[in-house]
Amino acid sequence: MTQVLPKRVPRARPYWRLLFLVPSLATLAIGLYYYTHFEEGGVVNAVKLSTKQGLVGQAAEAVSNVSLSSPDLYLKVISHGREIELPVKKDTPIGNGLTWDLPRQMALRDVQRVEVWDHHRITSDKSWDRITLDGVAWGTDGQRFHVDLVGEKFAPPTWALPVATVGAALTLLCVVRFIWDQVV
Repeated sequence: MTQVLPKRVPRARPYWRLLFLVPSLATLAIGLYYYTHFEEGGVVNAVKLSTKQGLVGQAAEAVSNVSLSSPDLYLKVISHGREIELPVKKDTPIGNGLTWDLPRQMALRDVQRVEVWDHHRITSDKSWDRITLDGVAWGTDGQRFHVDLVGEKFAPPTWALPVATVGAALTLLCVVRFIWDQVV
């Protein structure tokens, strides 16, 4: 009679493969960090002025339509004590909005205030609105007008999300391989 030996119980594979988790988790962490932590704000190239939405804006637009001529508007952009006066737009109704290009780009956090003025040749100019910006918002309302800052917002680096994706895939692969080694 032949003697049958009992089947050996397979031993669990060593844990050295878990060391691959360290670089894969580091790759995931670096990608996520740079994707979520970038400078807020942006660069402002132009200022767009439009009438305020709602009843106040409609009333201001109705009053300006009653007058015989359109106002000669210009803007003053105040940035840390410096004043940038933008050119006059003569006899131009506001309509859907007027856009003034800035002479040079400015950081969003540097734009503190926008003042709307009506230009007069003989008498002194009349201030129509003073809109204070908080350095974070791209648009805000004043008393009569709405100001939108036109430019480019800062974005996370383009490489950050692919790096995070690769790190997540490698981490998942390491964990699945470790579990597979323990089961089989």
